[in-house]
Amino acid sequence: MQHDEFHSQLTLDPKGRLTLPVALREALAKEGHNSLVIVALNGPKGGLAFFIPEAYDRIIKGRVRNADPFAGGTMNYLRAVAATSQTVALDSAGRVLVPPLLRKMVGMDREVVAFSSLDWFEVWDLSRWERAFAHSVEQWDLETGNAGVPSGGEGE
Repeated sequence: MQHDEFHSQLTLDPKGRLTLPVALREALAKEGHNSLVIVALNGPKGGLAFFIPEAYDRIIKGRVRNADPFAGGTMNYLRAVAATSQTVALDSAGRVLVPPLLRKMVGMDREVVAFSSLDWFEVWDLSRWERAFAHSVEQWDLETGNAGVPSGGEGE
């Protein structure tokens, strides 16, 4: 799905509904998508990733499609990632109800940060996002020597 990149601070309403950014709602409507699949990132330490169903199938399920389902790594992945997935409908106002179980798992209360990331977008509790972002910036600086793209990446 093609959509404009975004980074927004949003608010969950008292029922746990999230109103999606306008550009994203328009892109979803244009392509006829009326549902999204939500997956928890890093369990109780992370946020939520939202995928259109086709991207979820390709990215999340695709990682283990031909794997041995009883292999330790596969089982851990299925339990830690795939088991958290829930499909939600977009309502006529461009909102999704974030399931209570997922909100509780990632500590999402009211103030959230949403941003696009490749073929999905993420939504984080604001305070968790601030910590995760600071950690990612520190790691990025370590990996790149504060020089931009790490070796082996684009631009070489």
